[in-house]
Amino acid sequence: MIEWKRGTVLQVLEEGEGIQWLAIRREGDTREERAVHYPPLFGRCRPGDSVWLNTTAVRLGLGTGGVHFVAGLIGRKPEPIPVEGHLMKLRYTPWQVAVATGEEQGSVWHEQMQRARSLEGTPVLIGELHSMLPVAATVWHHLSQGDPVRAVYVMTDGGALPAPFSRHLRQLKALGWLKGTVTCGHAFGGDLEAVNLYSGLLLARYALKADLIFVSMGPGIAGTGTPYGFSGVEQGQAVNAVHSLNGVGVAIPRIQGKDPRQRHQGLSHHTITNLTSVALAPAVLPVPRSLPSPVYRQLVEVKENSRVNHSWIPVTVTVDEMTDWLEFYPETLRSMGKGIREDPLYYRTVAGSARVAFALWEGIRAGRTADEAVARLTRTGV
Repeated sequence: MIEWKRGTVLQVLEEGEGIQWLAIRREGDTREERAVHYPPLFGRCRPGDSVWLNTTAVRLGLGTGGVHFVAGLIGRKPEPIPVEGHLMKLRYTPWQVAVATGEEQGSVWHEQMQRARSLEGTPVLIGELHSMLPVAATVWHHLSQGDPVRAVYVMTDGGALPAPFSRHLRQLKALGWLKGTVTCGHAFGGDLEAVNLYSGLLLARYALKADLIFVSMGPGIAGTGTPYGFSGVEQGQAVNAVHSLNGVGVAIPRIQGKDPRQRHQGLSHHTITNLTSVALAPAVLPVPRSLPSPVYRQLVEVKENSRVNHSWIPVTVTVDEMTDWLEFYPETLRSMGKGIREDPLYYRTVAGSARVAFALWEGIRAGRTADEAVARLTRTGV
């Protein structure tokens, strides 16, 4: 189940809050490789340290998480880490950590969280892939020039559990395009910790004062090629959560122009499953104009087979417009190994969905109710 190797730390390549990227050499190997270490688990690594490495992901050739991970020190005691809070994440594993959640007694938000029941119409953009986050945040930043919007990321535990693993998250916070992060479930390392998605959404709204909320898992997604055997099924569950909290859920359709896998060509089977079966509450569904005919037919089938009536909003974002927006983001944008030029339809769809969520926020801010804002955009498009 786990491949363990002994290694030596050669160099600390990058230091961040809650993460170290290390150059390491495995015992019996002459190659220099990279490994990730999370200091909150047992302190920072130093050059010369002997460490135990979990090398399983590299052996399996995995993508996003295909690096070595430091799992323990050899010959040196772990540094004591102050215990804060009463909730355990990574529970019942050797690496369980105590965190202070925004909901618990002693938190400055505890009393407010006892009363919080509603998102009060806050638009919540719900993505399946973590790569959708920097696209949405960049679009929101562009659209809000001169009138900054408070965007907050709620990270679920469907992908990477430590928030610091995301380079996009660190970059977006440094740029000021995200005002904060809430890590839910067993995900940890955000500005605020939450027990689950429901309380995480409420903390984003009331503790971090979010105007717009983005929800998705961290980097990485698991799939098996079966109808329900993928971690992205949580997108449909998030639609239900947002609806039950009186928010406006905007579900990003995963539309790919190029993918060698039949099940992800055009409208991904993940989106089809989420919208027709998992989501038991209505969501706003942005639909790009000028779609290829096969994708349009897929969307018609989703509309006919959904259990609920989603609000379909046509949105216009050209390739040139999308490219102009995203060129200001300093990190490389890639999803499933493809950048903007390789799969512009994917990025255009995400950018258009962000545009719809922003338009809803503008409408609500102008005095419309959430239902009125959705109805208006359904009639006029964006």
